[in-house]
Amino acid sequence: MAKKTQKVIKKKTEGEEEPVDLWSIKKKPIPLKQFVKDTIDVEKIIWFGASNSGKTHAYLSILHHMEQEGVPPEQVCMCIIFPDRATGITKLWHLVPKIYEDRIFIFPIHNYEDMVSATATAQKLLIQHYEKSDTHGWLIVELLEEAWRMSQDYYSRKSYGESLADLMAIKRKSVADYMTSIDKEGKETAYQALEGRKDWVIIKFFHNFNWIDKIKRMPFNVGATSEVKATDDDDDVFSSIKVRPAGEKDNVHRFDTVLYLKHQGNNFYQRCFKLTGFSKLYTDYDITGIGSYSAHKQITSKFEKSGYRQTKIEELEEQAGITAPKTVADLKSKKSSKPKKTKKPAPEEDTAQIAEDQSAEEPTPKKTAKPKKNESSEIDSILEEFEI
Repeated sequence: MAKKTQKVIKKKTEGEEEPVDLWSIKKKPIPLKQFVKDTIDVEKIIWFGASNSGKTHAYLSILHHMEQEGVPPEQVCMCIIFPDRATGITKLWHLVPKIYEDRIFIFPIHNYEDMVSATATAQKLLIQHYEKSDTHGWLIVELLEEAWRMSQDYYSRKSYGESLADLMAIKRKSVADYMTSIDKEGKETAYQALEGRKDWVIIKFFHNFNWIDKIKRMPFNVGATSEVKATDDDDDVFSSIKVRPAGEKDNVHRFDTVLYLKHQGNNFYQRCFKLTGFSKLYTDYDITGIGSYSAHKQITSKFEKSGYRQTKIEELEEQAGITAPKTVADLKSKKSSKPKKTKKPAPEEDTAQIAEDQSAEEPTPKKTAKPKKNESSEIDSILEEFEI
């Protein structure tokens, strides 16, 4: 007869808490209809380019586009995490429509602690904005590479008691001293000793898990900018331009749309390297005088009409019983008229034709709504609640 096995129960020590059985905790699901309603029109965009390529102008162009669409102020909220020089945005303040001036919030940051607390506060503002307006606002993160550096500096201060710059100087000197005391055969050992600390695993935790991965899962719109970093990888999606977005290398996987900006002469151009939901990209589109966001919307609208849309947002909205926003003229007309069947695109059709048509199809400015009289008092109460 087989012996019965006895369950071994660990004796609980004084003050020790019972372990939590995560498999026994219930997680409430979200019905598909509600999930679609909450997230279907949300955008995650990253703009990258060299200095003076129009990155700040790109996300401010969102506001201009909303003004053209007639979006009222109470449906607008933009929070900007800003590690750059103040004049980087104040000199472009004239681009912000007057009716939205009280709906834009700047969070200047100087270190990792600022970055996380500013993002958390912005999240609360944007959630409250959605609860009041049923419209998602925008979280903007300027210069993703600065967030990567701040994460490294935070780890350095917490682990070694030195700033990142001081720690790098100390390590450099220790390696240099070591190299002078050995022969050439010991060089590889010195290199391995420096890399063997495995610091990057924890640095990535601070940057990824504790910050940007949380942003990735936030339900509202997110836009980010970054400078460029050289790449020699021929298999890289950015191999044609030999640069990629600066910052943590996996950032591009956290966004649905990746746009490259460049400035040549008196003109600004935009190229799309990632466009989730579409089977086609566009290259070197002249956005001079149009604005990055409006130009992007024009192109994706034409792509959709040409049959390049992989997931039809309007069809999903109709299936979920969602009414299109009343403030967007395009969705108004689509709701009142039957959808037209589109022909399959001819093989030779390309974005060159789109570029030829762009000057003739600029959107006509629409009448904008005036802000309500009590609008500023509502914003003040929100800011007071978060002690801003």
